[in-house]
Amino acid sequence: MIYQQEILDRKTGELISVDQGDWITIRELGEVFGLGRRQTTTVLRKMGFLQVEGGGSNSRHRIADWVVEKGWGKRLKRKRDKYPFDVIGPQAFEWIKERWAEALSAVERERFTEPVQQARQALDEYLAYRGTDMSVQMMIYWLENFFPELTQKQIGTVLDVSQPLVSRFLAIRAKQRSEAAALKNNRFGQVEDDDRVISLVA
Repeated sequence: MIYQQEILDRKTGELISVDQGDWITIRELGEVFGLGRRQTTTVLRKMGFLQVEGGGSNSRHRIADWVVEKGWGKRLKRKRDKYPFDVIGPQAFEWIKERWAEALSAVERERFTEPVQQARQALDEYLAYRGTDMSVQMMIYWLENFFPELTQKQIGTVLDVSQPLVSRFLAIRAKQRSEAAALKNNRFGQVEDDDRVISLVA
């Protein structure tokens, strides 16, 4: 995507278009380095280029404030687009390229620690056996069930998602379990009360 900026020529009073170079999306950046969108955001988050904004289902990765302030990135939301998206400029690309190998190595070191590696392998085998996809939320619950020793950060590493997202889904599950337990207790309590009434009548 080629961007141009119009500036005023003070000598002639005319607007002159200045080519700002080729700007690319995060997905296109990942394609340059041979990674998918999720893995690319993980690496960019590691180097501080992306930040997580919003909460709940509205949370998303956006380019960091300092990137926008330097003029290296743009946050866009056109009328025809369903979701907002970001593009990064040539200077940002060069900055990322210089740091990519180091950030990717750091991510891989975290990802391939033994418990994370074992969990990833087990999940891959289960997905192959299942034959159908699972949502991120479902995979988080599966990992919590079968690998309870994993930290939230490790679960996030297995799935290439952020720790706050893991925390949010686990909080939802804890609330559901609590509500189910309360409902179950209420039902048993009602049965016990009914039994006492029957014994008094008899």
